[in-house]
Amino acid sequence: MPSAATRRANSSAKERESTGVLFNSLLSWFGLGRPTPSIGLRPHREFEIACSEPEARARCLEALINVAGANVQSEEGDTIEAGFGIVNSERLRIHIESLDATRTLIRIEAFYPARLAPPPRSMAVDALVRALGPPR
Repeated sequence: MPSAATRRANSSAKERESTGVLFNSLLSWFGLGRPTPSIGLRPHREFEIACSEPEARARCLEALINVAGANVQSEEGDTIEAGFGIVNSERLRIHIESLDATRTLIRIEAFYPARLAPPPRSMAVDALVRALGPPR
């Protein structure tokens, strides 16, 4: 039969283990747990289109609203951000960079809430790429 000291040590170890499991569960629930291997690997596309930066911005806004059905949330500087649905479970960020007077670089990224693992592809990103018509 184990001694009283051994029983206390075992009991204390079990309490620490259950506290650690609870703490890790809370961190995971808040999206603060260990990063998954896919973190930072969001669906994205980068391509050039043959038009000026203001025309590219107008085409991106039109495609976001008419093709993707997104709610444009901000248009600051060279970035446009938009979301889908009531809780914006998927968000898009479009970065527009003028290469010269007739060429513009477009980068479209999809963002998801921290609690969701990002899928390998985004239907919204793919639809915008098709609508903006980069050369294949």
